[in-house]
Amino acid sequence: MALLQRYRVLDFTDDRGLLAGRILADLGADVVQVEPVTGSSARTAEPMGAHGSYFWDTYAANKRGIAVDFDDAQSRAHLDDLIAQADVVIESAGPGGMESLGLGFDKLHVRHPRLIYVSISAFGSTGPKARYAASDLAVWAAGGPLDPHREGDRPPVRISIPQAFLHAAADAADGALFALLARERSGRGQHVDVSAQACLGTATLGRVLAHTAGDVAPEWEKLVDGPAKKMDQSGSGSGTDPAKKKWICVDGLIEFHLSVGPASGAFTTAFFEWMAAENEEYAEYAAIDWRTVPEMAARGEFDSTRLDEARSAVARFLAGKTKNEVLEAARERRLLCVPVYDTGDVVSSPQLGARGFYSTVSDAAGRQIRLPGAFAKITGETLSVRTAAPTLGQHTDEVLGEWVGDRAMENAS
Repeated sequence: MALLQRYRVLDFTDDRGLLAGRILADLGADVVQVEPVTGSSARTAEPMGAHGSYFWDTYAANKRGIAVDFDDAQSRAHLDDLIAQADVVIESAGPGGMESLGLGFDKLHVRHPRLIYVSISAFGSTGPKARYAASDLAVWAAGGPLDPHREGDRPPVRISIPQAFLHAAADAADGALFALLARERSGRGQHVDVSAQACLGTATLGRVLAHTAGDVAPEWEKLVDGPAKKMDQSGSGSGTDPAKKKWICVDGLIEFHLSVGPASGAFTTAFFEWMAAENEEYAEYAAIDWRTVPEMAARGEFDSTRLDEARSAVARFLAGKTKNEVLEAARERRLLCVPVYDTGDVVSSPQLGARGFYSTVSDAAGRQIRLPGAFAKITGETLSVRTAAPTLGQHTDEVLGEWVGDRAMENAS
């Protein structure tokens, strides 16, 4: 028996929340994607392939799908019947969106007090920014993670694939699980109100905790990341990140933090020792105890010019290395650096292959689709991709027959 097999979920989300239902479906819940008769906006979410949206194919997998004409009385009556049978409703219409359809939490909670109602929006359902429109980039900026990526007056740089609402959707799935657990004790449902802005705060934790760990002293930070001096961002493959964490190698990128301070400076020393072992020109950097650099900077014995020279040395060195060479050195020397895998690396990963991470399913047209599979392995349970994403209205009659028919049988008994 799948973990959530006894639960029924109506998923009203679009591209801003589709992953939440996919997670619950992977855990065994009967998740039904509810779309207007014109289809969900997620069906055209980038990236698009020859047969449609890869986004839809991925995040709507394991769900069944129904189409609802919200202006048709009979269609609305059928939807009301389904809501009466649901354990969870998930929506991402934004504050006021579901209310305009007569499907807001307050109204449904009166009718169905055990219903778990999950809302996903940019800034949450309350507060002065609740009804602000927000793109993926705007939410990232409002959440804080973009702060380290500023660079002078150039336009902000966004990640290639929108990610903000994926963070929010994953947290929404967690919230639904907690609310279901609470219902087991209280017998009552509740509103899970997820703010994407709040969810993205977790992406800043490494920066917030740096001083606490003693990794970067405030005086040192002023030298490398303050208004008094804008650092040259070129030459390391790090884009707009002042910390310069990405470095160009022969066949891609390497993630390496040139860290200083007692918490992680030793890893930087070890990295330069590797460089010096291969080329004596780097010996001067290996001779530095990078754990003590903040104190050296405070005494005026180390400045940002010297740090820039060290970074240039790292850039030259890694430009001649392959990802595999760096990985092997990291394993042998216990270095704090790793290759940055691209999509091809991830798809062909022997580790993921050994764990059966990818699954192949057939869609309604018979097309074979390879998808990311279970996010975890659980003893005695099977988490897998069972079905492809539904076509528009593919399961409307089927779901009505099962859910509403079940209620009729229960009432008759």
